Amino acid sequence: MTNRNKVRTAGFVLAALFLCVSAAPAFADNRAAEIMELVDEQRGPETARSRMTMRMYRSLDAQTHDREIRLLSFSRGIEDSMMEFVSPRNIAGLRVLDLSGAVRVFFPSTGRVRNIGSSGRSGSVGGVGGDFSYEDMGGSGFITDYGEFVLQSEDERRWIISGIPRDDDSQYTRLVFHIDRELFVPLQIDYFDGAQQVKRLEASGIQEVDGRNTATHLIMHNLQGDSRTEIRLHDVEWDIPLNPDLFHPNRFHR
Repeated sequence: MTNRNKVRTAGFVLAALFLCVSAAPAFADNRAAEIMELVDEQRGPETARSRMTMRMYRSLDAQTHDREIRLLSFSRGIEDSMMEFVSPRNIAGLRVLDLSGAVRVFFPSTGRVRNIGSSGRSGSVGGVGGDFSYEDMGGSGFITDYGEFVLQSEDERRWIISGIPRDDDSQYTRLVFHIDRELFVPLQIDYFDGAQQVKRLEASGIQEVDGRNTATHLIMHNLQGDSRTEIRLHDVEWDIPLNPDLFHPNRFHR
């Protein structure tokens, strides 16, 4: 494997939490929906694999984490992803499969697979705690999952665009995306429930690999719960052969 195909950095691979684009095209029309279409079109490679480290902090300003979880992440396009929990030992083997927003979880302690319905997507991924929900980490792309985009403001660095979830069971009523004008990467996402902002996602550590810009460090601030969760991405590999069973609803856990 060449250095161009592998990068050791800090950050996250998921259909949603994989914020990546290829080189941005010339773009003159600032209409919100067209900007989000371009972000979606360039977000993911055909396949990807990485390691992830998730750290949970008891408060927004805590200096030390209370729990650390290590995972393997696999993705196919922007719609399909599978995560396997590696440590700690009590959750090792837990797997989460997201196929275009349809989520299944394998629990090694019982040997059973549970389907996560729309009403359950507000829960923490795998039920292990943390501030990323199934909805935050999954989905089928911004254009598919959100609509009624409005360009709220812009400056020389960013577009700020609001969108409304299409799913009536969403835990949010509105999201606000802060899009880098040069890289077409969301650098921040604000989550609202009614008039109140409940979460803020910050993306940083942008790394370019094979023409794709990837946010390798994600921080989810839970403004309601006064906690935060950080995800770092390591050892990213793009466009590699992956076993199709990883994304098979009846085989992903075997």
